[in-house]
Amino acid sequence: MMMQQRPTTGPAALGGLLGLVLSAMPLCSTAQGVAPFVLPSGRFVLFDQGRFIDLAREAPRDLVMAADRLVYVTAEGELKLVQNGSSHPMEATPPGLLRAAGRTVAYVHGGALRTAEPLRPRELSASVGRMVLRDSLLLFHDRSDATVNVLWKGRVFPLAGLPDTLDVPEAWVGSNTAVLYDRAARTAYRFHRGELAPLVDSTDAVTVAAGGDLIGFSDDRSRSLHLWYKGRLTTPEPLAPQAMQAGEGLLAYVSGGGAFKCWSEGRVHALLDHAPTAWMVRDSLLVVVDAGALKVFHDGGLHVVEHYVPEQWVAQDGVLTYLDLNREVRRYARGVRTTVSHEAGIDRFEVFGDVVLYPGPDGAVELWWQGERYLRY
Repeated sequence: MMMQQRPTTGPAALGGLLGLVLSAMPLCSTAQGVAPFVLPSGRFVLFDQGRFIDLAREAPRDLVMAADRLVYVTAEGELKLVQNGSSHPMEATPPGLLRAAGRTVAYVHGGALRTAEPLRPRELSASVGRMVLRDSLLLFHDRSDATVNVLWKGRVFPLAGLPDTLDVPEAWVGSNTAVLYDRAARTAYRFHRGELAPLVDSTDAVTVAAGGDLIGFSDDRSRSLHLWYKGRLTTPEPLAPQAMQAGEGLLAYVSGGGAFKCWSEGRVHALLDHAPTAWMVRDSLLVVVDAGALKVFHDGGLHVVEHYVPEQWVAQDGVLTYLDLNREVRRYARGVRTTVSHEAGIDRFEVFGDVVLYPGPDGAVELWWQGERYLRY
């Protein structure tokens, strides 16, 4: 069983104090000192490295964060971008789809795919089909010219050789790596840092986990676990894995024999002789629930964070933020615990990069950033 992280956003989060409506897609926020929230009065506020900026009198309909970029839909339906303290109008009417990852904000408006930019939106496709966004990589099907494309570091790469009848083939997307399977050609293609090349051919089925510079895959021809990492191909396991997930330079998997293992820094680490109760890879962090304890992988092994499973936790940017048994907010990274809140009985919290928000005992919205607490009523 792979771990399902408890949702930490939504209209009812923190009793309506933070009232954030985020994308249903996996969100990778790397914001440094930037976090949006809604006051009990309904006013929409942005915390920006110690400053509080009033954005609107009413809560937004929707919002996403991408590093230091905030894109939101106002109560009136206008789409706006806020960056470096300045507000930029994007669209007069709300988008049909709004997504963010890494530093990229993509949205669909009137069938067109666009990215939010400070001067004006950038249109990638006048008629878009399926799209997948993760970190710095956006995969999309352009129906206007019948191509499958990848946006990576500001450049659009048409993936030549894929049939134009596909509305994005079977695809697995990592932070800078993607795999696309063309069933008709019986070939899986690898996209990595601007280059497209075959990963495996003559196969009727392929299972993939894509991460940063890393691909774990198994096909019905070899029935083994293969690992592609920065151009080098190895075979860590003779049998196909029962399940696998990839992150930044890390692949965790349940082997064909049922053991739980992790590939990291060129080595396979045997972690458990059985599949854990739950597990997940997020960025560079592997989080595991086993024997009633919450554990993380680092320095070649599993380390116990707590001897219980927290009611709420968030794994992001190599840091685990969670509620302890007293419902205090704590953070854990590489064996070091940091106390965020000094009050017990906290209902929920939100994490935006290195900012943690939670409701104080008197109803105030409290923020923790760089070891300091800030209050906003």
